[in-house]
Amino acid sequence: TFFKIAKKNSNYNIDLNNHKKLENFFKNFEFKYVINCAAIVNLKKCEKNKISSSKINYQLPKLLNKISKRYNFKIVHISTDHVYFSKNNILHSENSKTRAVNFYAKTKIQAEKILKKSKKCLIIRTNFVGYSGFLKPSFVDWIYLSIKKKKKIKLFHDMFTSTIDIQSCAKYIILLSLSNSIGIFNLGSKGQISKEEFALKFAKKLGLTLNYESVSSNVFKVKRGKNLGMNVNKIEKKLKIKMPTINKVINTLSKYYK
Repeated sequence: TFFKIAKKNSNYNIDLNNHKKLENFFKNFEFKYVINCAAIVNLKKCEKNKISSSKINYQLPKLLNKISKRYNFKIVHISTDHVYFSKNNILHSENSKTRAVNFYAKTKIQAEKILKKSKKCLIIRTNFVGYSGFLKPSFVDWIYLSIKKKKKIKLFHDMFTSTIDIQSCAKYIILLSLSNSIGIFNLGSKGQISKEEFALKFAKKLGLTLNYESVSSNVFKVKRGKNLGMNVNKIEKKLKIKMPTINKVINTLSKYYK
């Protein structure tokens, strides 16, 4: 049985910034696993609201780590590929060096540093995309809507990721959580792709034409990592599976838009 905890629209509505109330909540239940998906991921928002961003991205995982020792549950912390930084276009392993190129990455690295000390913590570095029903447009929603509205968009030719569809991501998070996995795992597709090429392949799969301009990600005011590709050999070996290729991810995503 899974319970959702969030500020609203959940099984239990709790403000995650209210640490006292959150601690009291865990007194009343016995959990084997707690998956922390809470995060402020908007890079501009993180830079402008450093206190509130730090509370969710760093202070909350720190609190959960403390509570987990008291109530003996396993923390599964969803981190990000944005902790990686390289001038070269490589696939990073879990042992690759990390670097905070912006405040968002800094808070995620801080959280990982605390959680890595725990003997019962699983840290999952990932990058996922998916259909959101257009309520809060994701990257693929934005591409699809731009095509439908015949709107010209800018796509980055120099930003590479090993992104995975959200359905596969959720499945592998559960499988890792229920296994005896601890430490850090990369969770993504096999290989890597630029934002530009991803969008073009996605549009082609839908049989649609994309009107775009190829640009560099240097246009961003907030600095960000460009080469975020992930080596997924560790998760493949642990779960005895083959992670989906980029093309398979795009095929899966296209079904929701067709």
